[in-house]
Amino acid sequence: MKTPVLETERLLLRPLTVDDAESVFANWTNDPDVAKFMRWERHKNLSETREWLLSEEAHIESDNIYNWGFVLKSTGELIGSGGLVFQKERQMYELGYNIMRKYWNKGLATEASQRIIDFGKETLRQNRFFCCHAKDNPASGKVMTKVGFQYQNDSVYYSWNQERRFESKDYLLMVE
Repeated sequence: MKTPVLETERLLLRPLTVDDAESVFANWTNDPDVAKFMRWERHKNLSETREWLLSEEAHIESDNIYNWGFVLKSTGELIGSGGLVFQKERQMYELGYNIMRKYWNKGLATEASQRIIDFGKETLRQNRFFCCHAKDNPASGKVMTKVGFQYQNDSVYYSWNQERRFESKDYLLMVE
């Protein structure tokens, strides 16, 4: 199913394209504070962001990956991204998100995450979701609990390149 455009009170969630590269690079993929606990490495140049966005464009028609750029309705500014990726080993979708530092602690990650989970429940008809965060990033855990996730256990995750290891907290959301 093609990744649809979603809306919240303050945000428009839409598929990312390579045309977003300059904004994405300037607003969050180049920021070491945003990348600090992410599985991806901080982008060092615009071409790394373009390469990532080309892969995002390729997944727009996927049934296993639904990612959105978060656009602030009031300004039109692209401020973050997130979505659901199906994890075969868990047999459920995993929620992930990131927001540019300027918009931290304003409820926007929670607002976007709630809409994404609603999409997963209503459109994808899923009843279980996974999420995790680095122990050193408790603010992300607050987002998770606000949208209904419950702590399950401590664990570990690694960056995509396997060079960084994060002590983490795992959460599940079960829909009744």
